[in-house]
Amino acid sequence: MNRNQEAILDLIKACNLIIEFCANLDQTSFLNDEKTQSSVLYQIVIIGEAVNRLTPDFIANHPQIPFNAIRGMRNRVVHEYKEVDDHILWEVTQSNIPELLAQIESINKSESSDKDPYRF
Repeated sequence: MNRNQEAILDLIKACNLIIEFCANLDQTSFLNDEKTQSSVLYQIVIIGEAVNRLTPDFIANHPQIPFNAIRGMRNRVVHEYKEVDDHILWEVTQSNIPELLAQIESINKSESSDKDPYRF
């Protein structure tokens, strides 16, 4: 498995975990649940790290994904953690993460189908 494939799998897993963590919560519940917020923030760091491992060619070939914004979110969580807005974090879990997951799964599916299954 190459570096991009590993990073894609990490992205898929982290997005799925965030969606799972927030599945039965409304905004008020999320804002009052520090454990879930912490779990989501950790997965956002994982997403940012996975994006940092993607090759420049992969990033250039997928301009529809906001890689710079993802890196920026990771950097804010890590370096400016006291300034993370929980309301924005909730919005990210509800719109950005599902959208990113759909994009990454689509890329993963198309790149997997491009490979010859009989080639080792």
